[in-house]
Formats: sequence, structure tokens, C-alpha cells
Amino acid sequence: MLAEIGLVTIFLAFVAAVYATGAAVLGGQRGSERLVISARNAAIAVFPLLLIATAAMLIALIQQQYQLTYVASVTDPATPLFYRITALWGAQKGSLLFWSVLMSAFTAAAIAMNWRSNHRLMPYVIAYSSAVMAFFIGLVFFFEHPFDRWWWVNSPEGIRAIESMFIPAGAITPPYEWLATEKAHGLNPLLRHFGMIIHPPMLYLGFVGFTIPFAFAMAALASGDLSTNWIKATRRWTLISWIFLTLGLILGGRWAYDVLGWGGYWGWDPVENAAFLPWLIGTAFLHSVMMQEKRGILKVWNMFLVIGTFSAVMFGTFATRSGLIDSVHAFARSPVGMPMFLFWAAITLISIGLILYRWNRGELKDEHQYFDFSQRGNLKVLFSREVLFVFNNIVFVALFVVIFWGSFGAPVITELFLGEEITLGSQYFLQVTPPLFAVMYILMGIAPLSAWGVTSMVRLGRSLVVPLILTAVFMIVFVLGGMASPLALFAYFIVSLAGFVALYEIYRGAAARRTSLNEDWLTALRAVFGRNRRRYGGYIVHLGVTVVGIGVIGSTMFQQETTRTLGRGEVMDFGNYSMRYDHFTEAIAEDGRQMEIADVTVFQQGQEVARLRPRFDVYPDMPMTIAGAHSTLEADYYVLLSGWVEQGRLATFKVYINPLVNLIWWGSLILMLGTFIAAWPAQQVEYTPARAPVAARRQEASA
Repeated sequence: MLAEIGLVTIFLAFVAAVYATGAAVLGGQRGSERLVISARNAAIAVFPLLLIATAAMLIALIQQQYQLTYVASVTDPATPLFYRITALWGAQKGSLLFWSVLMSAFTAAAIAMNWRSNHRLMPYVIAYSSAVMAFFIGLVFFFEHPFDRWWWVNSPEGIRAIESMFIPAGAITPPYEWLATEKAHGLNPLLRHFGMIIHPPMLYLGFVGFTIPFAFAMAALASGDLSTNWIKATRRWTLISWIFLTLGLILGGRWAYDVLGWGGYWGWDPVENAAFLPWLIGTAFLHSVMMQEKRGILKVWNMFLVIGTFSAVMFGTFATRSGLIDSVHAFARSPVGMPMFLFWAAITLISIGLILYRWNRGELKDEHQYFDFSQRGNLKVLFSREVLFVFNNIVFVALFVVIFWGSFGAPVITELFLGEEITLGSQYFLQVTPPLFAVMYILMGIAPLSAWGVTSMVRLGRSLVVPLILTAVFMIVFVLGGMASPLALFAYFIVSLAGFVALYEIYRGAAARRTSLNEDWLTALRAVFGRNRRRYGGYIVHLGVTVVGIGVIGSTMFQQETTRTLGRGEVMDFGNYSMRYDHFTEAIAEDGRQMEIADVTVFQQGQEVARLRPRFDVYPDMPMTIAGAHSTLEADYYVLLSGWVEQGRLATFKVYINPLVNLIWWGSLILMLGTFIAAWPAQQVEYTPARAPVAARRQEASA
């Protein structure tokens, strides 16, 4: 019964999405309100239909209905309830269904919330978003149907099992016991981790969320409403999508750190990079779009950025689901590859064609010049906020290009023209990306202090005095702590400067109100954040990015590693730690995996600081190495059990010391806090007399 429910609701959702696309286009062209309303209702109806299908699949997973081939492929009788639920996105078919229902939820919410305020754009918003929905639902229904079932049919060779969506002639349902033992495979062991359980939904929310600003941008091009209405309508959708994508990337890094057993969190894997690429272009768009709102410039550039973000999402989805690349993160090769490639190419070309059409008609002309070439000898123009934001965009696009080339461009081109695939490893990325990230942090430190239009070097220098002093003091702390590497000190300097600039700008805003209105510090801080959440939330984001940067520098440049074999009771010294091998245990977990566990005790300066249990999990299909880690703000002492002999009489350990690695996770929390502040609706503030807060008004005017 659940299979029939899923089959019918997915088909109806596909029909509704296709109808909404056609009706919205016709309604927009003919000016028919009835058709547009009908399209709206059909587009919104897709969400409850897919929600029913998703609920049916969840019930089947929970009830262990192994006749459904998807349920049998991702669960078995030993799979705990929690992992049976999260198995919904544990493989290709279920994850595409989950992707589709999330996209339908975003689409329904965007249409409902903007129906009245952006009515002129809605026919084409509905058309574009429904077309994307129809494509993904079509993939689910025609290529990767999650409600296929196992059947027994008679053949000349005897009874055999086949997969089919519908009941074959003369087929019978196999008994539960046979399905549970012969067809139930269980969830991929790599997915049995908290980070990996949340990581895919967060990435999916980020990916599908970027459909909304893309649909509004294309609606603006199609309708001719090229004002900032589409930007204002999608500002929070873009921020929400960006924070989900950011969270997905961070959780993916944490999963790699905990589960893959190599002591790192980012390996420049092609699938990691496929998720990072839309983040780079989306971040550039978030910065660039502010200039169109405030100055009426970069209209064409912003259109290309929003299309580029969506195109990067589609390409990354194609690359990871088509079998184009081999990765521990990727799905297996499947028939969705060619349809996804064709859809990605078609929608990208159509979008670029619309931009060029409006551009040639002069309808995307900037309202101001952000760089006046008649003043090219005037450094005040070069240090204006507009120009610095353009440089910022160039850096993000350059990062996109070099990472795309290393991940996909070079391997695909060499395979096509040379007949062999040349893979550029992590060494390539570690050579080409650090200079670009350095420029990014330098711009983060300068741009907030500049003004719109022109900024003199004298004014910029005065604004930098306090952050530079604070950064210098911070560097002295590093030197006193034993830091001797000039390159590391330089890296810490430019990263820290960006953070101190953010803190200084928050301080200046609060100090201006405190001086003008005689407010206490807490009231002044609440007021500046309340009056301009976007600006001051952005400073918190910059602060979080600074903390992450410090963690990346420390854990990358100063990571230590060693491999030792110890007998029970033996002690190894490494760094300023000692580790004693105490005991070895073999156990069977509740889900049936065999665990080989080493008990170790970690000492620092002669004092016991942790008891760790690195282990080796043996699943039917693959082994996994699970680290034990003692985490402090200073470093992680990270221990892997690499091997053992004679029931653990001797055990081999691989040990890493990862300095400052936990700042990456703490900085990520700060970053997310800043994004939530920036996305939160602005509160209504009380009228402030014009005579008093001159400094406060000047501070706000520079935003």
C-alpha cells in the first residue's frame, strides 16, 4: 500500500509541476490572472504531494518493509531506528526524493510569502521554480524511483527475484525472512555518524534554497522589472541558503575528521569542492548585490553571479550523482547523469541568453560609475568601498576558477583529449589557493573601513591604527608562545587584522551611540545591531571567518604526526604529551559490527588529561578506523588504532597533534550566529532626535 501511495503522489507532483510551469508562462504572456493563480496553486500543491510520498518512505523504513528495494538497500534488521530514519537520504533514490520535497517546500514558501509584494514577478518565478521541480521529480519517477519492489517470478531456470515498480504477471511477494537475509544490506558504515547524518540535509537545503534567488532573477529578466525588487525579495532567501550550505560544509569537514581516519578535515576531494564552488560564487553575490542596492551598479555582474551560483549547484549535483568522479562522498554511477547534464547546460544557456538580451537593449545599464577613469590617478577612488568590493568579487571568482580547474577541468579535459585522467592532488590546491585567501582576508580588513564613492589613504590609515595596534599585540602573544615562522606570523597577522577590524567597527558604532545618547554599553550594542542587522551581523560573520582562518593556519602549518607500536603498559612521548597503552578489547556492537578497541591514557606534564578508546570497526562490507581525541583550545591529541597482533599484545598507533583545530568549529558557530543576525527581520526603532547623535548618524551613513 505504501508503494502505491508513493507512486501516485510522485506522479501527481510531477504533473502539477509541469502544469504550473506551462500555465505560469502562458499566464504571464497573456496577462491572465486566472492562469497565474492556477499555476500558483499547482506549484504549492507539489509540496504536500511529495510530503506524503516522503512520509510513506519513512514509514516503510521504520517498519522495515524490505519488499521495497530502497529499504532493503539501506537498512537491515540490525539497523537502529535512528539510522533507519536517516537512511531516507542514505542512497541515490531516497536522497533525490528528499531533495525534491525540500525544493518544493522552499518554492511553496517563496510563492506564498511574495505573492502580493512581488506580484509582477510571480508568473515567471513560478515558471522557473516549477521547471526545476519538474525536472528533479521526473528524475525520481522515471530514473530513480524509490518505490520499486522485489518480486518472485517463475522462469525456465526456476523462481528468480526481479525489481519492478508494478506487479509483473504471475509474480508473488517474497517472504519477509528471505528479504531480510538475502536483500537487506544495511546503511553504508560511513554514514553512521552524527555529522554525516546532518551534513546531507544541510547541503541540500543550501543547494535547493539557491533556486529561489535564481528564479527571481530570471523572473526579473523575463518580465523586464529590472529594479532592485528581485534583490529585496530574495535577500533573506540567499542568506538562509548560504548559511545552510556553510553548515553543510562544516559538518562534512567534521565528519571527515572523525570518521575517515587521516587526521584532517578537508582533503580537496572533488565532491568536497563541488559543494564549495557554489559557496564561493554565492558569497561573491552576497557582497556584490549590496552595491546594486545602494549604488545601482553591477547589475549585469550580479545577474551572472546569481546564475553562476545556481549553475554551480546544478553542476555539482550532476558531478556527484552521475559517476563523473570517483570519491568516497559520491553516489554510484547512475542513469541520471545525461539528463542532469543536459538540463544544467540548457538552463544555463537560456539564462545567459536572457542576460545578453536585456544587456543589448540597454536595460541593465548601471546608474552610476563605480570607477571613474577620468580620476584614475586619484587613489581615493581606488580605495572606495565599491572598488574594494569589486576586488573582493574577483578573488572569489579566481578561487572558483582554480578550484574548478583542479577538480574537474584538468581531469575531464585530459581524459577527453589524451585518453588518460590526470588528477591534480591536494598539493596543487595548497599552492594556488593560499595567496588568494590571503588577499581575501586583506580586503576583509580594509573594505569595512572605506566609504562609498571615495576614500583617502589618510582617512583609511587613521581608521586602521587601532586594529593594527591590536593585531600587533596579538602577534607578540604568538611570538612569546614560541612562534618563530615568519610565514605563519604573516598569515596570522592578515587574518587577525580582519577580525580586529570587525570588532573595532562594532565598538565604534556602539561608542558613537553611547557618546551621543548617553546609553550604557549593552543598550548601545543592542541598538546598533537592531538598527542595522545586516551590517553588524556581517561583522560577526567576518569575526567567525577570522577564527576559522586562525584554526586552519595552525592545524595545517603545524600539524605533527607519528606512528609507534607499543606493548601493553608501554609509554610513548610525542610533543608535550605522553601516551600509555593500557588494554585491548574485542566486542560486538548492537548493530552487529565487531569492534577492536585499544584503551590508552594521555598525560601532559606528568598529569593524566584523558583516557581514549581509538577503535577499529569491522562491518560486513568495509572496516572503519574511529579516532580517539583529547580536545582543548590549544590542540587536539588525535589517536588512531592502525593495527595489532596477538589479540592486542602489540598495537600500532598513528598519532596526530593538530594545533588550534577546534577554532575551526568554534569559529563556524560564530559565523552562523552572524548570519542569523543579518537575516533576522529588522526591528522598528524609536525616533531619535536629530540634534544629538551626529557621530551615530555618520557611523550609519558609512554602511
